[in-house]
Amino acid sequence: MNEAGAHRKTGVEALVRLLRVPEWTKNLFVLAPLFFSDSFTELSQVGRAAAAFGVFCLVASFVYVVNDWFDREEDARHPTKRDRPIASGRVDGRQAAVVGILLLLGAAALGLVAGLGGGFWVVIGAYLAINVAYSTFLRHVDLVDVCIVAAGFVLRVLAGSQAIDVPASPWIILSTGLLALLLALGKRRVDLSLEDADRRRSLAGYSVEFIDIALATLAASVIGFYALFTLSDYTLEKFGTGDLYLTTFFVVIGVLRYLQVVIGYQRQASPTSIALKDRPMQAMIVGWLASFALIAFT
Repeated sequence: MNEAGAHRKTGVEALVRLLRVPEWTKNLFVLAPLFFSDSFTELSQVGRAAAAFGVFCLVASFVYVVNDWFDREEDARHPTKRDRPIASGRVDGRQAAVVGILLLLGAAALGLVAGLGGGFWVVIGAYLAINVAYSTFLRHVDLVDVCIVAAGFVLRVLAGSQAIDVPASPWIILSTGLLALLLALGKRRVDLSLEDADRRRSLAGYSVEFIDIALATLAASVIGFYALFTLSDYTLEKFGTGDLYLTTFFVVIGVLRYLQVVIGYQRQASPTSIALKDRPMQAMIVGWLASFALIAFT
């Protein structure tokens, strides 16, 4: 390959990396209403849910582009984030703007073709609004920053619910919010262990001691709330079984494994990386999905 071809390949790779495709795993929360409503046997519902997932992936990538642009100077001083396309200079402002516009246009086209309703677009608009606010100034406000991250996960669930026109239960909304707060604070816990932590404004209001207490509180809340869900009248009426409490064991071990990684090992990894690379965590996720589906839908 000649020098010009190698340069084009590097440029394409940088643009693809700008989209943060591995982070799309977070958008699987869009499919949660499809799973819990037992609608995954209806092709029309699956199609709308898949389209909603695709739209959210494109919109989330747009948010990452915006976030990387505003964080480019801080990222350039970070030991790992300095390799991001914008921070490293491989993607300039004009290229980032073009990519962002194409992502929004692609999301709109996909959603319109799939016939996603107005409620879905309201959720998308709310997601864009809070994340642009987060990227510009709210990311430096203590606790508000992690609450916005958690709200993003809740909005994913609401988007999936609107896409298939199935109301999201309070149980799934609260469970998602608590779990997302746990994940967000765990990420802050790992960030505090980095060498440049004292120079990052987004960490100024946090300490290891505070986050450890918060993580313990949220871990107990996630486990306790999920256990209550499995034993609730709502679950008994909807799924017709009182045996879903058995799936709680996978939730307990999964939460403990996450705490082990971020507190015990202090790995410099996001929740997405843990889900994609950590074998014990993957085993817990698969075990929970399989056991829940087996008990609830057979």
